[in-house]
Amino acid sequence: MGLSAKLDRSTLRSQAAEILFNMIKEGKFPGNRLPAEEELARRMGVSRATVREALYSLVQLGVITKKQGKGNFCHPTIANLSARLDISTDFLELLRARGREARVVHRNQTLTEGSPEAREALGLAEVEQVVRFERLYYQDELPAILVEVEIPCNRFRELPRGGEAQPTLKEFYEQHCEGELVKMVIRMKSRIYPPAAAFFGLDDQTPLLWWQEKWLTLEDRPACYTNVYFNPHIEPLAMVVALG
Repeated sequence: MGLSAKLDRSTLRSQAAEILFNMIKEGKFPGNRLPAEEELARRMGVSRATVREALYSLVQLGVITKKQGKGNFCHPTIANLSARLDISTDFLELLRARGREARVVHRNQTLTEGSPEAREALGLAEVEQVVRFERLYYQDELPAILVEVEIPCNRFRELPRGGEAQPTLKEFYEQHCEGELVKMVIRMKSRIYPPAAAFFGLDDQTPLLWWQEKWLTLEDRPACYTNVYFNPHIEPLAMVVALG
């Protein structure tokens, strides 16, 4: 799924934003500097107000930078990125970049004391247990991402079955557990982890990108802990950071 899929096509503003996005993506503006709003409105056949709204939408996506006294500048480099973590953390959506196929499987669900990392992150009492399971993501039927999930037992309304999983972990949690997930803290590290390497078909000493995720509810209650491992051979994931 490309970045343009983030644009709602149901309004004139959104349609104008998509037209402008594609013009930027194709490098239509010399020096990557946008003309005045009046000129853009003329070229796109819409009102100046609609152009202004389209510009705002693309500023939010990081495709346009507005500089006081200098004008509006566009970024074809960013428009052509296909899998942006700053726009979406939905792994299925990211893996489907550039028209790829992707699916996720839920497996190995167990009741356990939980890992030391999960117990600390979730603030569990000594007697509390967690439901642990794996979410296996495939891109074009190749192993792409392994997610080890640990959720306190007392958060569940009902225990899920294995097999095909909900598209996102947020959807899974809110279907089966109490509370609404609203924030996630990610710590990025690297790790040699043979179980993940085996899933990816790699040598068991291969260093892997490793995320530790702590999910929080609306009330800022720790709700879920995950270890995420990425196959280094999948479609590269990107992140855009605005500099002040």
